[in-house]
Amino acid sequence: MNALRLRSLLLVTVVTVAACGDNEVTPPDAAGPDAAVPGPDATVPAADAGATDATVCFPPPAYVEDLSACAPLATDYQPRVDMLAADRWPVCISDDGVYHRIMESIATIGRVEAYEQIAALLWDGGRVPTADDFISARVIYAVDQGLDSRVQRRHDIHYPAPSDGTTCADPGVPELHPDRCVGPAKLLPILNDAFVRGAMGEAPRVHAARIEAALLWFLYVSTLSEALSCTTRPQDCDSAWAYYTGGTPIDAPIGLARAVVAIGSGTHDRAHDGVLAVRCWRNLDNETGVAVDLAQRDLAREQLDHALVRGLALLVRDRFDGLACDAEPLAADARYAALEVLLPLLDRAARERDPAAADRLLGQLGPGGVAAVEVNAALATLDGLFGCP
Repeated sequence: MNALRLRSLLLVTVVTVAACGDNEVTPPDAAGPDAAVPGPDATVPAADAGATDATVCFPPPAYVEDLSACAPLATDYQPRVDMLAADRWPVCISDDGVYHRIMESIATIGRVEAYEQIAALLWDGGRVPTADDFISARVIYAVDQGLDSRVQRRHDIHYPAPSDGTTCADPGVPELHPDRCVGPAKLLPILNDAFVRGAMGEAPRVHAARIEAALLWFLYVSTLSEALSCTTRPQDCDSAWAYYTGGTPIDAPIGLARAVVAIGSGTHDRAHDGVLAVRCWRNLDNETGVAVDLAQRDLAREQLDHALVRGLALLVRDRFDGLACDAEPLAADARYAALEVLLPLLDRAARERDPAAADRLLGQLGPGGVAAVEVNAALATLDGLFGCP
């Protein structure tokens, strides 16, 4: 396929996929325009292809996670410690600390592997991607039944579904319910815009950072969405596990789990406990049919969500932390671009804990841009809001 043909893929129409579990392949049922939509950084620096991040931030910010003051809840599932002494859960399939699949085939794993392929092209190792890298990454992102198909319909379970029975896959619904329909309403415009602008050679590190941030958020909401839909579709528990870990063991994660463990291994361990809690609940609750013990389900989901939110806060912390030592403006601009995606999406969880602190965090995204960020204040606020997984 020649370069001209690849570039044309950035502007083709995309397919809106009907809502269903992610651990299956379904045919498309509607089409819509895939036009570039302006993202959060209306003004970006000039292209920086050919630059290097090797000496931008050396030494890197020192952050050592300390969870010694973080005690699990009495209701938490804790498979990595003595079960009889540690929690009140009945004996179940997850007590060995390993996720045991309900279905052998898990299509979600392929989507997280696609995320890893995109990461290798666009941001891993301080890479400065070329225009062709963005084109190749967009092809991976848009593969049939891949990431794009799920972003287009992804909803956030923290917000109520439309009362009229419509879904985020229905025309016009994302515009009316942008918080619920986070995938098509918020993440898809960022991704489409960043892929197009990156393929034009514009500020590659900035747009790679926006893509990374949007996909990490997608993996987070997808993990929780599948953990809930597992109530009626047991195989969706597999998808919840795969969206967090990529279908890997606890000590060799990819995807969102790889990003979290790189900053906070203890937080990753607790998130993995949460995934296993979902599996344990489903093992105990009519594993081959519709679940009925919704109280136990919600304990598992809340344990998982709490740990994942802490993981997201660590990702935000890392972007703030880097601003304190980024000597090159373009590297700082990339970190700031990631914050422009992640901070508004973390706002719900922050606001539930402390509205005033949430306001302070969002206030870091002011008209002054990178130069106006108060890094130490932002880090203190984050640590105060999200100190434990």
